Amino acid sequence: MNTSVLINKTSESIVNLTTQSSVSSTTRSSVVETMAANLPKLADNITALVEHPGIFLQSTSAKVISGAFVWIALIITCHQIYQHLRFYSMPSEQRWIVRILFIVPIYALDSWLSLMFFRDNYYVYFESVKDWYEAFVIYNFLSLCYEYLGGEGNIMTEIRGKPIRSSWWYGTCCLSGRTYSIGFLRFCKQATLQFCAVKPMMSIITLVLQAFGKYKDGDWSADSGYLYITMIYNISVSLALYGMVLFYHA
Repeated sequence: MNTSVLINKTSESIVNLTTQSSVSSTTRSSVVETMAANLPKLADNITALVEHPGIFLQSTSAKVISGAFVWIALIITCHQIYQHLRFYSMPSEQRWIVRILFIVPIYALDSWLSLMFFRDNYYVYFESVKDWYEAFVIYNFLSLCYEYLGGEGNIMTEIRGKPIRSSWWYGTCCLSGRTYSIGFLRFCKQATLQFCAVKPMMSIITLVLQAFGKYKDGDWSADSGYLYITMIYNISVSLALYGMVLFYHA
């Protein structure tokens, strides 16, 4: 229910209550209950209008402009996917590339739909699809890296026994004096792939909390699920990025 409807309903209730002296006590109680039920929603809507007067992202212009760029991204990416499928000469590599490329139309379309239906909180459901595929893309990207380098066995042949270079920039300052081993490579892989499991799990939990009214974007209060989901997500993505940086540095 939008703000204008709430204002009209509340105004009508006040007028009826104050102008009709013959109104029964039951009717008065009903009117008061209606006002009490509508006032919190009215206050929230007025607060939103005061704090965010004329948000550009909610304007028609923003939706049209973003929609245009979404379709441009869709056309370009779909053409690239078509070209890979048309000239499918290296299946072992191109299958990973095609899966990775699909993140562009999925991410763009989901983001646009989230913008279109932002006021109704449907964006949470659209983002869950994006989150699932984002985790899938991380898995495919790591698999593509392994494929480019000839697989785990070939990678170990290249790096086994070599000393780990100490670097503050790459986060290997605590690994000085150690050498590359299968354990190191497995850590990089597991640190990256844990994100592929955590991300979908957090997405499902978000949907459940949203259904029970326990999730609100940007609400950092202790009784809101947003705080804890954000903390877990940030820890997971940081660990995944660290694993990929170590893999790149090796």
